[in-house]
Amino acid sequence: MFPLILAVPGVDLPAFQPGPLNASTGWQPHRVELPVRIGADHAAGYLLRLEFAAGHGPCPDLEIEIDGVHRGFFHPVVRREDRSETYRHGPIAGDVLLEVPLPAGWLAEGDHLVTITTTVDPAAATGPVEPPAGEQRRHREQFGNHFGSGITWHRLSLDATAPHPTRAAVDLTATPLYLDRDGELHELVELTVSVPAGTPTWPRVARVELAGHHYEFDLRRPGRDFGQVRVRFAVPAFDTATAEVRLDDVPPKVFDLVAARRWTLHLVPHVHLDVGYTDVQGKVLELHSRNLDRALDALDRDPDFAFSVDGSLVVDQYLATRSAQRAERVLAALRSGRLAVNAFHSLFLSGIASLEEVYRAAYLASRLRQQHGVPVTYANLTDVPSYSAAVPSMLRALGIDAFVGIENHHRGGNADSDLQHLASPVLWEGVDGARVLTHFSDTYSQLRFMVGDPQTIVGGAHALPRLLARYDRPDYLPTDLAVIGTHADNEDLADGDAGFAARWNARYAYPRIRVSTMEEYLATVRPLADRLPVWRGDGGSYWEDGVGTGAAVTAEHRRVQSLLPTAEGLAALVRLVDPVYRPNRAALDAAWEGALYGCEHTWTWAHGTAHPHGHQVDDQLDWKRHQVHGAYRGALDEVRRALSQLGELVSTDGPTLLVHNPLGWRRDIEVLVETVRADPVGPDGPLPVEVLAECNGLRTLRVTVPDVPAFGYRALPMDAARTLSPGEEAGTPASDPAAVEPGPAAVDSADGWRPVPSSLVTARWEVTLDPRTGAVRGLRHRATGRDLLDSTQWTLGQVLYVLDGPETVTRGDGGAVSAAGDGIEHSGRPHHHAPYPRSTLLGRRPDQNLPELTVLPATMRPVGLRRTYDGWRLRTVGDAPSLPRIEVDVLLRDTDDRVDVLVDLDKRRVLAKESVYVAFPFAAADPSFRYDRQQGWIDPASDHAPGACHDWFTTGYGVLVQDGVDGPAVAWTSAHAPLFTAGDIVRGHWHERFTPAGGAVFSWVLNNYWPTNTPPEQDGRLRLRYAFTPLPTPDLVAAGRFGREVRAALAVSEVNRLDKFDTAPRPLHRPAGSLLDLGLPEHVQASVAPARAGTGLLVRLQDLSGRASEFSVRHPAGPDAPAAWCHADERVIAPCPADPSGAVPVRLGAWQVASLILYPLDGAEPAPSTAASDRSVDHD
Repeated sequence: MFPLILAVPGVDLPAFQPGPLNASTGWQPHRVELPVRIGADHAAGYLLRLEFAAGHGPCPDLEIEIDGVHRGFFHPVVRREDRSETYRHGPIAGDVLLEVPLPAGWLAEGDHLVTITTTVDPAAATGPVEPPAGEQRRHREQFGNHFGSGITWHRLSLDATAPHPTRAAVDLTATPLYLDRDGELHELVELTVSVPAGTPTWPRVARVELAGHHYEFDLRRPGRDFGQVRVRFAVPAFDTATAEVRLDDVPPKVFDLVAARRWTLHLVPHVHLDVGYTDVQGKVLELHSRNLDRALDALDRDPDFAFSVDGSLVVDQYLATRSAQRAERVLAALRSGRLAVNAFHSLFLSGIASLEEVYRAAYLASRLRQQHGVPVTYANLTDVPSYSAAVPSMLRALGIDAFVGIENHHRGGNADSDLQHLASPVLWEGVDGARVLTHFSDTYSQLRFMVGDPQTIVGGAHALPRLLARYDRPDYLPTDLAVIGTHADNEDLADGDAGFAARWNARYAYPRIRVSTMEEYLATVRPLADRLPVWRGDGGSYWEDGVGTGAAVTAEHRRVQSLLPTAEGLAALVRLVDPVYRPNRAALDAAWEGALYGCEHTWTWAHGTAHPHGHQVDDQLDWKRHQVHGAYRGALDEVRRALSQLGELVSTDGPTLLVHNPLGWRRDIEVLVETVRADPVGPDGPLPVEVLAECNGLRTLRVTVPDVPAFGYRALPMDAARTLSPGEEAGTPASDPAAVEPGPAAVDSADGWRPVPSSLVTARWEVTLDPRTGAVRGLRHRATGRDLLDSTQWTLGQVLYVLDGPETVTRGDGGAVSAAGDGIEHSGRPHHHAPYPRSTLLGRRPDQNLPELTVLPATMRPVGLRRTYDGWRLRTVGDAPSLPRIEVDVLLRDTDDRVDVLVDLDKRRVLAKESVYVAFPFAAADPSFRYDRQQGWIDPASDHAPGACHDWFTTGYGVLVQDGVDGPAVAWTSAHAPLFTAGDIVRGHWHERFTPAGGAVFSWVLNNYWPTNTPPEQDGRLRLRYAFTPLPTPDLVAAGRFGREVRAALAVSEVNRLDKFDTAPRPLHRPAGSLLDLGLPEHVQASVAPARAGTGLLVRLQDLSGRASEFSVRHPAGPDAPAAWCHADERVIAPCPADPSGAVPVRLGAWQVASLILYPLDGAEPAPSTAASDRSVDHD
């Protein structure tokens, strides 16, 4: 029965078959044998169909033999119609379908043997160029076949066909390979003659007439009786020409040729910076410093060498760990342009990093620019395969006008992901209209992925024409093209082939290989900028699902993102009140660096999935956790320091609760307070409280502090001190036994919980409940009659545990069971973990199956319903697989439409492909979604760029779900878990378009779907806060402010007798006040921080509306006070002093962020930056 399957890759033959340009297998051909049995019902003809991926270096030629009698030679045509197979690295990787018709007489009834050998015809690749000797050097053992040359089999089959034509065919094409012959330029033209199996006579000679020149080629190849003959020959350079090709005495075939472009390839030496992954972080950082030593040595040896540093962190580490003389040599090389450095500290996930983190990622490069005169003109993000649409806007705000996105599409691409690469260079337009010159590179290590490693002239002649053919199009403007990367992740720079460019250029005139930095390539194409295509759109959140593999670290990083700007802002405001204080710059800078490691793209050891109990798995993760936790503790310390300073400046009469509002608008702030005896006191007496916990008289209170001014404070007296007197430390009072009696508010304890009814009517909501589980099944907004939930499948705040495979499928918990069968587990005994089920959860692989997901809703039971001072609290508890404790609270308020969902859970380690979601099943018949980026909002249905991720997303401050074009919306915010899905959970579909199945939002709390880089298992406690509110329309300003309020850091402190015994009047004598009144319109968000230079106040102004506007900012120093517009890294652009009324006029574009420094009247105002590398950006 046909088709016959000749072999199953990975079973009957190795899935990967190396070629003769593959160093790790000895630079030799490799042969496979395929037995075939033809039955009595044999056909009139046969078709040998070979399907494979050419994903490693130059695609080998193939030699095919039938029974050792008939031999054919083929040059496979690699097709790259789209990027439907994402694991193929490099810009020329693709698929091959080689169909070879075979006559019936060659495969008569009986047993036969088909052999396939990978080989290479050097002359067919290089033409008349003689390859140099000695190129076949030692391979890099650490990479195996990764950078080699070979094919990966998909299918091998034999089918029955009708008889096929037996006439030879001919093709003639121009190649981009040019030679210089005695000062005259010649182009290599490629002649290919295809001879079908069974052709009676093999063609003897081919005669070519081209542009008045005559060429004759002997086609005879002893031992071949089918296949292809290829000749590359040199002809004088032409623009267009007509050629005739005649085989023997057959009538000629005419070809109209167009010369290939004369390309310059900018080879960019570069070593990718992973902070960890390949090895522990301390070693990795030293390796990159050592690579700068290697680069200096290379510069001494080779005047044409250049090198691009993947992150300014590398230079900073070098300056900290090398002698002053050596450091100055690196700085001199950077100033000269022979070395170039990325403007970013390290390589972060752009959808995880906050706006301020992106800005701070460029501060180190700014210091290199200002203190050492280093030109920093571009930024790059390497490895991560998708970018926030706000990146161009943030770069222009930083004074950077160029970007290189070096994308790794493993688990990060779609069928149309190639479009951005084929269009590059482009002008990438950000959400606010700002544009940056951009090159999107299809991976790093490009030279190795294309030419093989070590590189050879034959490999280059094979590969580079395939690369350039993709760009030689009428719509492609430049003749310069970047080839990014000569090395891999965290690799010794000495482990590479520094001489390939010179060997190539000694033989070929074009394409010319120029060793360049990223900036040199960008400078070459920058003059074309106004003629380049404009690229728009967001890349989605590929790889950002990785943060779910360390959910506890991610949650703490989210807290840092809110807390650290609050620390800086409050320190700056305190200094504004009393210049005797100054921010602790060293502590704040250290916290910012820790925050940057929080959004850096690596997590842990590369081999953690294969070896889940390896020491490096926990060691590398602990390093990252330590950086994030250090940032959190540093930020918390500085908030508390600044609150203590503020407490000294505020008049108080005794113990006081001090609350700060870090946002630019007046609002009520909900805080948590621990107290033994006291409740906070407002103007009308003690504030109402909710007792959340009580232990030995120590109560945790939830309190709403009313009406806290913008950038201001409110001081609330506490009617007794919290601090215990001497002798009470153990919990037993030294005197006054009544002191530990519960206060009047403490009676609302366990007895305050009521049974859950089937329905509840509150001031704002009509709620449908399930008394058995406590689930919220319906939520009707009383003011509008709108039903917010569709609970046909899920309920509000429902925790879902999702397992890849049946519930019983795990890899084991890591214990080793005694061989004696006594069930005793102990360390040190050999054990094995079965591999995970293979599915599309690992990546977009068409030849893999969709996962068999088991979705297990948590088993919940009600604690009860409780009346609070401001509404109702519903609490349920339960568990799920690997979640032994789950507690979910739903808080419904009387005076606000905001609904809070609080999830507190414990996670147990388990080696399984698992996910945890929290469901928010919003009702929408015609749903549309928008999620926010650092600037602006993204509709994935219309604002995603080609190739974007549509299966999961990340949010900074919120998600909008709208029902219908003109319908109402819901604004939803997740404070601690940035990942979410829309309409459904992740099911391994890798959608190419965004078409949500419904209006549900699923917070994707945790997962471990990655095969590398991320922890294979996780545990710990997670406390997650969510909130949502209905909106009559999709009000982007309201949604933006709502999200910022939910995520705002709590800045609250107690001023007690030990802090401040003196109650004399202080400068801030009112119980509440604003420390900075900027007079901002509602649609403008502001943040403040201490300026790095002088005593100024850095103010960032952000439009939340998507509309340009003009307004004024009140200068705290009053009329004619100095101020200056600056880049986001605080380099001054131009002065803008306040007018006689004390106002600074502002023009703010749609979604734009502008940075402004307000100086005191006696403050030193820095001059505008005049560095040669600065490219100023108008603030408006």
